[in-house]
Amino acid sequence: MAKVLRGPRPLLLLPLLLLAAGMAQLSQGASYQDFVNKHIDFPKTSIPNGQHYCNILMRRRGLTYPVCKYTNTFIHAPISPVRAVCSNRGRCYGRNLCNSKAAFRLTTCRLSPSSRPGRCRYRARVQIRRIQVRCNWWRLPNIAKLFSGIRE
Repeated sequence: MAKVLRGPRPLLLLPLLLLAAGMAQLSQGASYQDFVNKHIDFPKTSIPNGQHYCNILMRRRGLTYPVCKYTNTFIHAPISPVRAVCSNRGRCYGRNLCNSKAAFRLTTCRLSPSSRPGRCRYRARVQIRRIQVRCNWWRLPNIAKLFSGIRE
């Protein structure tokens, strides 16, 4: 007669814990990469006809499918000073919201009223402003929305 094992099985739980930790790290990395794809354009992409900058970049970054994203801000700076907003170059409060101490060059693309599904058209607004980002546990920016309304 086979003996049935009872009680906690730490060796069985270990692979599950490692898998969960690995998946959490992957999702945080994916979120950070998503932030970089959506918001970092450095050096600024050179578009021959500057008024088409937003139309082209929003499409290239996959922000027009399946629906037109209403607004998106591109930061024209290397990723390192943007990452630093989550640590020594930002003031953090609340649920990991951090305001930059320095201003960044930005282009905010806003959906034009003449847009329709499959034909997204944007207007560009170029600014130099401080930014606000939501930072993750690893002190990396990982938000889908970037706020550029902080005044100097």
